[in-house]
Amino acid sequence: MERNRVKRLLREAFAGESARLPEGTDAVVIARQGAKAVAEREGLAGIQRALAELVDKVPGVAAAEPQAAADVNAVTAAQAAEGEGP
Repeated sequence: MERNRVKRLLREAFAGESARLPEGTDAVVIARQGAKAVAEREGLAGIQRALAELVDKVPGVAAAEPQAAADVNAVTAAQAAEGEGP
């Protein structure tokens, strides 16, 4: 069950980050053991942050939009406060 949660969070995070990758880029995302701990501790926001750090290392990648990250964090915090978040 936890593995599926981590995969779901990775898919959701990658959906947002994939637009920053150069056209025609193929990517393989593999959840390592530490991903479970990040998902448990920080939820989607943590997975997004970790994935954004990896995407930033790709040559030719577009810069991240700081406001978009802030918006995601605000939504995640609001969902957690309402008991809907991770």
